[in-house]
Amino acid sequence: MLPRFFGDAGRQLFGVYHPASATPARRDGVVLCYPGPQEYRQAHWAYRRLAALLAARGMHVLRFDYGGTGDSAGEAAEGSVTRWVEDVGTAVQELQDVAGVRRVALVGMRLGAVVAVRACAAGLAVSDLVLWDPVVRGAEYLAGLDAEQAAGLGDRAYPEDDRRGVDELLGYVMTPAMRAETGALDLTAEGCGAPGRVLLVAADSGPEYAELGGVWAARGVACEVRHVADATLARGGHWASDTLVARHIPGAIDAFFAERPAERAAVQRAQPIARRTAEPPAHV
Repeated sequence: MLPRFFGDAGRQLFGVYHPASATPARRDGVVLCYPGPQEYRQAHWAYRRLAALLAARGMHVLRFDYGGTGDSAGEAAEGSVTRWVEDVGTAVQELQDVAGVRRVALVGMRLGAVVAVRACAAGLAVSDLVLWDPVVRGAEYLAGLDAEQAAGLGDRAYPEDDRRGVDELLGYVMTPAMRAETGALDLTAEGCGAPGRVLLVAADSGPEYAELGGVWAARGVACEVRHVADATLARGGHWASDTLVARHIPGAIDAFFAERPAERAAVQRAQPIARRTAEPPAHV
């Protein structure tokens, strides 16, 4: 594992590069898109496991922190799905530069799946798109996080800390602008660009996953929906636990990439998403 900072000097992102450990290495790369801040910590072990599996498969892997999260530069209050989509483009470019890969795939878990979908829809050319327990509707996602926070505070045997900010959710910043943006998310109403293949892998058979797969299939997107029983962050009750011990879904994702034909129609080298020239008010 090779930790590194990359991106613009004024907006440095932190990531960990996992070089391909199998020989000969494939000229394929994978960028892992983390969940939102409220689920970041729990997902860390599972993403390390997935990165190790894919590197052993001969793929080059980069997992990274969005701007304003983890060890990346920026203020937490400046975070938004829109800005994180730009960060995905920067991460893809970094992986191509450091590993010399031609084809890059995206894997996104929970809110990270929304980020990955929107990066593709914004024109980022990727070979494959993998959605792991994706947030299909933001309103339901927020309701789940709110319920967890309420339950967690109710379980405390000592008075609530009155220093807790009003723009806070499960210990992380959630400004009104973030809440509005997240609550409006609805993947069934969005496109996903033109990835070569799409895999939606979920730890349970939630109806929203079949609905999303059906909607996209009706639009001509080759989206495969797989149910792989495993630990999940999708149904709540995980805030108090430190780690998402997911063992089967990482293996299923690894197998998905192993199924990829060695040679396929050339995929255009991914182009970084153009940065905005002005910040929309919703992100402030």
